[in-house]
Amino acid sequence: MTHAWYGPPPPQWSPYWPPPGHDPRPPLDATAARLATENPAPWGWRPVVLPCAALVGLVVAGTTATHLIRPHSADGVLAFAIIADVLVEGLLALSIWLAGRDVAARHGGWGRTFGWRRPVAADFGHAGAGICIAFAARVTIVTVADGLTHGAAGQQSENLSVHSITAALAILLVVLTVVCAPLTEEVMFRGLLLRTFMRRVGFWPAALASTLIFGLFHTYEVATFAGAVTLALAVGVMGLVNCVLVRLTDRLTPGILVHATLNGLATLVIIVRASNGG
Repeated sequence: MTHAWYGPPPPQWSPYWPPPGHDPRPPLDATAARLATENPAPWGWRPVVLPCAALVGLVVAGTTATHLIRPHSADGVLAFAIIADVLVEGLLALSIWLAGRDVAARHGGWGRTFGWRRPVAADFGHAGAGICIAFAARVTIVTVADGLTHGAAGQQSENLSVHSITAALAILLVVLTVVCAPLTEEVMFRGLLLRTFMRRVGFWPAALASTLIFGLFHTYEVATFAGAVTLALAVGVMGLVNCVLVRLTDRLTPGILVHATLNGLATLVIIVRASNGG
């Protein structure tokens, strides 16, 4: 017995599949190739060097100021650290804008060039998958590191130690970790750095290079080698997941949501622990 087909033929049966103009490459790879074809003028290293140099300078300046001012109370120390970090993120955002504005103007704007676009519904699905993968990988890394160091590496990898906190400082800490840091860092590392590296090499070398820099920039407040390696790997795995999300979507929003969520969970643990007396 034969069976008739009463609908439009499946796509694979159509002589027009894939449709005209369809690009089988991941969206980020296709965009990078298209931008290079439309305007092959080199980007140079400004989108990488300027924000990285600014971040190094701001970190050094903030650390020096902390040692010179030395607030007397624990709340004063925490308040100074949080306010200094908010200022650092603000100045870093300015350096990112200065580093990328010419390139963005040349290629049609920040959205087309660096993936800075308005959120869409699909971003939340990609972000949900990224959160699960990055969180599971982070837990695995810390668990293995603790096993190799008799439980020391996980605690040593914490770059913020809070024993008490007021409601105002808790709100300011959430603003810093859930809003400021994810926005500026994703634009910098998965926007400018990743795409600038991709002008010269393929996706995976570019993703690994930007992730390495991302991980190293988070270790300056960690005193031990085991703690620094653990933190760099835990942060780096999130950075690599976000690179993949950018590749699959050509958008920064899913990575920003992953970054904000994981930072929010870590911040919630810090606040709860501090509220219970450390």
